[in-house]
Amino acid sequence: MSTEQLEKRLRRRSIHRSRSTALAITLIIVVLVAAWIGTEAVLKAIGQGPLVADPQTVADTALKPDAAFTTIAEVIAAVLVILGIILIVLAIKPGRQPRSGIDRDRGAVVIDTRILASTAQNAAALAAGVPESNTSASARGHHTEVHVVPLSGIPVDRHVVEQAVQDRLGRLGGKHGSSVKVTVEQKGTLA
Repeated sequence: MSTEQLEKRLRRRSIHRSRSTALAITLIIVVLVAAWIGTEAVLKAIGQGPLVADPQTVADTALKPDAAFTTIAEVIAAVLVILGIILIVLAIKPGRQPRSGIDRDRGAVVIDTRILASTAQNAAALAAGVPESNTSASARGHHTEVHVVPLSGIPVDRHVVEQAVQDRLGRLGGKHGSSVKVTVEQKGTLA
């Protein structure tokens, strides 16, 4: 594996959330159920009584349910449906951490998106000529949104702020700063 491939893999593992916990829990449940069925089958084969319940008796009861068994079966079915929905959501949901990769020659660099947002906020405040408390920013992937509240009587050019944020984020490398949206409030605040 080349160094470039290794760095790309490390960056991806740092940015995306692992799903190994959900997988481990699911596998443990499957192994426990399989162990129970296997244990009950071995106990029946050697002529011993069931440990919890005989699988054949459970199957026969399921085919001819009474009121108590129906209630238990409904509860178990509801739990299994909820567990299934959780596992489907975990499988489909993107597992992104609030981090972003930066292209550098000397290695894989991963930066928290709050740092990107803070950098954008600082650049916007300097370009708009307002205190940093009058700006806010959020970053997600390569998209950055900046919100500026101008000082009363001092206009703010949205394009100048947008260019300043793009330039500052562009220095980080990669696609940072390629998608910047700046919103300037119509009403300002007192200095």
